[in-house]
Amino acid sequence: MQEKRSLVRSVTEDLGIARHINNVVIEGTDSPWLEKALIKRKKGALDVKTYIWMDEAFVYGRIYRLFLYVADVLDAAFLYDPRITPDEEKEPSIRDRYNQIWSLYVDSRMERLGIESFFDRTLRRNLFIDLESRLGWAEAGKIFDSLWSREMFTYPDIVDLSYRLEERFAGEPPSSVSPCIEKELADCLHNASVAKHLTRLDSPAAATVLNDLLSFTAYSCRDGLVVPCHYGIVFLFQNRVFLEFIPSGRHAFILSILDPRSETYDTWEVGPDTDVQEIQKSIKDRYAMMTVAAKGQFG
Repeated sequence: MQEKRSLVRSVTEDLGIARHINNVVIEGTDSPWLEKALIKRKKGALDVKTYIWMDEAFVYGRIYRLFLYVADVLDAAFLYDPRITPDEEKEPSIRDRYNQIWSLYVDSRMERLGIESFFDRTLRRNLFIDLESRLGWAEAGKIFDSLWSREMFTYPDIVDLSYRLEERFAGEPPSSVSPCIEKELADCLHNASVAKHLTRLDSPAAATVLNDLLSFTAYSCRDGLVVPCHYGIVFLFQNRVFLEFIPSGRHAFILSILDPRSETYDTWEVGPDTDVQEIQKSIKDRYAMMTVAAKGQFG
């Protein structure tokens, strides 16, 4: 611990902020992911409480990067204003982006200074792309590269980008014209709805068939429940999946129906030219078997 105190003194002197700091408290943590610096203003200067991983790997760089945040707060040109900070409880996704952007600003300067740290460009890039996966990996990577190469941010810049990242980079040409599977997956995971799954079909005729089958099922199987999930739409009867509708391509969807006699599913690929009358009859007949079995079980 004494060695870390000596490193803190050295770093704050190198950054020219030692005279603005009243006191530094160092507490240990068991992971580099838990490292942080908390500040409190006191009589025109700062009290700083740091949480530092006790391992010796990149210890100088890890301490240096923590105090770069403190140096930013003390830099009048940075325009630090905690009143505009995104609220962690009310806006968790915005706060995550805010943390990432300020962190990459810190770590990009570490790279330019030639100071090794646990949080290098590759790690920071992967974290950013994972956070912004709904933009697509290629687009998120382009935005990261642009942010990483930027030499100066102000605090209002970071907050603005936290709320308006896509808007600030909307004028840049897309990196490809191919469909972005990462964005589609993210949309499905975070915004599951029947309407969203219908729009995944490029064919209006296929979307109409799917919508008609959903309507038929809801009307004919009135004790069941239509539920959108991340991969498609399911119809539940007494907490069992009776039907699955899964958009499988741009012009078709996969339909699976439970056969109550064999406890297995029969599957069709359904498109605009599919004759759905046989499918409707299977849905009606199999649902009737399930309701009879349910009445016998509980009757």
